[in-house]
Amino acid sequence: MIKLFGEYVKIDTPNTSLIIKKHEDRALMLYYGKKLNDHDDYGYFSKGKTDRRGASNDDWANIPSVMSSNGEVAQKTNYTNFHDENGLFTNRFNLVDAEIVEGFSSPLPTARKKAQICRLTYIDEVSKATLYQYYTVFDDCDVITVHSELVNTTGKTIFVNKLASCQLDFVGDKAQVVTFDGTWVDERNRHETDIVAGRFEIDSKLGLSSPVHNPFIMVKIRDNVIGLNLIWSGNHKEEVEISPYKRVRIITGLNDFAFNYKLNAGESLVSPEAVMVIANDEKTITSNLHKFSLNHIVNPDFAYKDRPVLINNWEGTYFNFTGEKILQMATVAKKVGIEMFVLDDGWFGKRDDDRSGLGDWYDNEKKTGGLKKLADNIKALGLKFGLWVEPEMISRDSDLFRAHPEYAMAIPGVEPVERRWQLAIDMCNDEVCNYLADTLIKIFKEVGVDYVKWDHNRAFSDVYSSKLENQGEYHYKYYVNQYKLLDKITKACPDVLFESCASGGCRYDLGMQYFMPQNWGSDNTNAYDRLFIQEGTLVAYPQSTMGAHVAASHSNPKICLESRFNVASVGAFGYEYDITKSPKEELSTIKKQVAYYKKHRRLFQYGNYYKLGDGLEKTNYGGWILVSDKKDEAIAVVVNKNLGFVATREHFAFAGLDDNTLYSVIMRPQDNLRETYDFTAYGDALNSFGLDFGSLDWAEADEIENSGAFRSRMFYIKKIGKANNK
Repeated sequence: MIKLFGEYVKIDTPNTSLIIKKHEDRALMLYYGKKLNDHDDYGYFSKGKTDRRGASNDDWANIPSVMSSNGEVAQKTNYTNFHDENGLFTNRFNLVDAEIVEGFSSPLPTARKKAQICRLTYIDEVSKATLYQYYTVFDDCDVITVHSELVNTTGKTIFVNKLASCQLDFVGDKAQVVTFDGTWVDERNRHETDIVAGRFEIDSKLGLSSPVHNPFIMVKIRDNVIGLNLIWSGNHKEEVEISPYKRVRIITGLNDFAFNYKLNAGESLVSPEAVMVIANDEKTITSNLHKFSLNHIVNPDFAYKDRPVLINNWEGTYFNFTGEKILQMATVAKKVGIEMFVLDDGWFGKRDDDRSGLGDWYDNEKKTGGLKKLADNIKALGLKFGLWVEPEMISRDSDLFRAHPEYAMAIPGVEPVERRWQLAIDMCNDEVCNYLADTLIKIFKEVGVDYVKWDHNRAFSDVYSSKLENQGEYHYKYYVNQYKLLDKITKACPDVLFESCASGGCRYDLGMQYFMPQNWGSDNTNAYDRLFIQEGTLVAYPQSTMGAHVAASHSNPKICLESRFNVASVGAFGYEYDITKSPKEELSTIKKQVAYYKKHRRLFQYGNYYKLGDGLEKTNYGGWILVSDKKDEAIAVVVNKNLGFVATREHFAFAGLDDNTLYSVIMRPQDNLRETYDFTAYGDALNSFGLDFGSLDWAEADEIENSGAFRSRMFYIKKIGKANNK
């Protein structure tokens, strides 16, 4: 897996190799790509000196490297910046050692079930500071993780302004960067940017990984696709730079915005673990990242556990509910086969709107009729019970704020900015964290919750803690304490399924996924918009981690119930509206949908995901397919997103099926269709371009003439034989 010989470090995954060479006391990145045979000399990847030491007023630091310094006459962005008490910024790190180690210490979550770890050691010849890079490999996927530890061995105090997690340098004069960007209710839209000169960067300055730019990116250089992500939930930065000397540098890690971390002598700072994978195509990137997430990030107790079909009351009642109303909804939900009821915002304190109550995590008995009693009554129906909380926020109109105004994130003497009529909690205050842990564990256990939706509804503004001498450490220490809190709560409640939420999908990252196996995909439950949000999300994150619900149709024209199901089924599935208002015919349809989902639950939640075609962001027809590991069955959803008066009958292909297997393809019956469309075909035909789903041109019974928002069909694909002519 990891081999050290001569000047070389060879880091192998099952299908890829990263080769690093010690070159003039620096870490030369020789190669990253498909797996290479072991050899005693890889010098042919870089012959001779590549530094331009004789040039003046020029960038001579052109050696492709995995770690760069800022004292090298270098134009390109560098790996780390720090300065001493006298303001000296110059550093020149030399590689002094490479060794295989048993482990490392980090205050942040890092990948589980590591196979082997290599540590590179660098010493700064200017300050004598020490920097470690840790490279980790895994037995079952082509992912390599890497992070840094900067140790203050200078004997003086230093201030760190930047510490990256991963640097990759390639020879090349152009690159395409694929990012997943957006806003609240429009998260993780795919964008492709071609770069031929200069530096491209995305980041978050909002205190959370944010909907603006997800920390996952892909970079395409020549025939390679490089996928990069972070196990981190706070401010991040991703940089891709093209130099005039045909060098492509990629750096990812902590954002240096408002970052000034003080290290006294002997202290250290650890960066988040970066995740990297390389392949020839995006499908392989997605496959590796899904496997990595399920096997090495998600809590093993939940990684492959069936997700219950749930109903959430939020879009059905908002704050206007009683315990009696909730029980009525749960009763109807049970009749159609739903398995869990989730009580959303409004059950606690003085919480009849979003202007009060946050922080007062005790039962509003007048409203709920007794939370424990309500939960027991719902469980008596045969349903599980879930609860919404937003622990990282506080309302000014709350008992907690009146008793402890210092718990809020606010600058003394300055009127803080309110968003959504709330302030953020100061998570750098250990007293706050202890209060939250004790209070939440107590109520979760007393009520007997099976599921917790953990929300976070505003970005940071007045970044300050009375418990910190140096506010430049706030963004980092917030998440050190946040992760400690989550670790304590999830270990105290080991059977509870946690779902991370941040105004929907505004903190959809591997850091939260480490503690919370699910993430609410988006507050936008409009099925048409969800096509693009989910397609972007599923490039990097497994469908079992993505909460997706059927809600009331928010569009004009209306989206039919069957298409809303088809779209939401590719995830941790549920419903989110007042089901007591559904007519009998609609309840009949929901019952059939729930039964179909439960019958094929393993495929929906854990089938191998493939995007169909070039993606719905580019073409009119698309969708996805979920294929079993044995390739003996699959579920596919096909979408015609842009209806017109003239049917174009576009064609495309399925993916992931075995070429030599004969399959039956059976369309899921939809209550709004009179026809079905079933056939048989071999996998080689199904995987080849040319499939014609003319059924997507059929009118649907619940559609006003020519007014459907889009049309979709779901197919169950089952092995019925093998080819006998091959």
